[in-house]
Amino acid sequence: MAFDKIFGQEKPKQIIKNALQNSSVAHAYLFYGQESIGKRKIAIELAKALNCTSTIEGDACDKCSSCRKITNRTHPDFFFIEPVKSTPTAREAAIKIEAIRELQRKLSFHPYEGKVKVAVIDDADLMNIQAANSFLKTLEEPPSATVMILISSHPFKLLPTLISRCQTIQFQALSHENIKKILEETRVEEGIEENTLDFRTLRSRGSVSKAM
Repeated sequence: MAFDKIFGQEKPKQIIKNALQNSSVAHAYLFYGQESIGKRKIAIELAKALNCTSTIEGDACDKCSSCRKITNRTHPDFFFIEPVKSTPTAREAAIKIEAIRELQRKLSFHPYEGKVKVAVIDDADLMNIQAANSFLKTLEEPPSATVMILISSHPFKLLPTLISRCQTIQFQALSHENIKKILEETRVEEGIEENTLDFRTLRSRGSVSKAM
């Protein structure tokens, strides 16, 4: 999925495309905004664009081996961290220091196959304090050829020092028009009845997961 195939978020997409075209991509980003509005999709698209082997400038072809591997999360230079529960019965998920230390170990190497190592930390505000402090050291002394993307729906829960080390990009709630387009595109796959589309769109508050 190339940037233009992602509905909405025109301003964040343009900021990122300009950075790619001007070779001014930051070493660390914070994508923030409410849940389920495209932050994760655009983070993955940025990872593809940075490592795409086609000649497309400022975007990804979505067809080459590198793009496909990143989509499938099998690229050796793409790392996706998300919260996990410590036990199946645990009430809350978290990102613990062990996951951050393993990421730091992987980022210490040169890119294995791609041009740039890309690490995406989803729900970054769920890093526990030990993990957050450890990751801060990586942001203070970023490894070469590395881009790190933090994603958060609750940025006020992040350490201010973490935020200060990132270029922040705010994502807005999706328009009703874009919500409905997404629902129409995924209706069959998600088992959504066509006669509920308008109701779901109106109740979505700009979030795809709420619409679903």
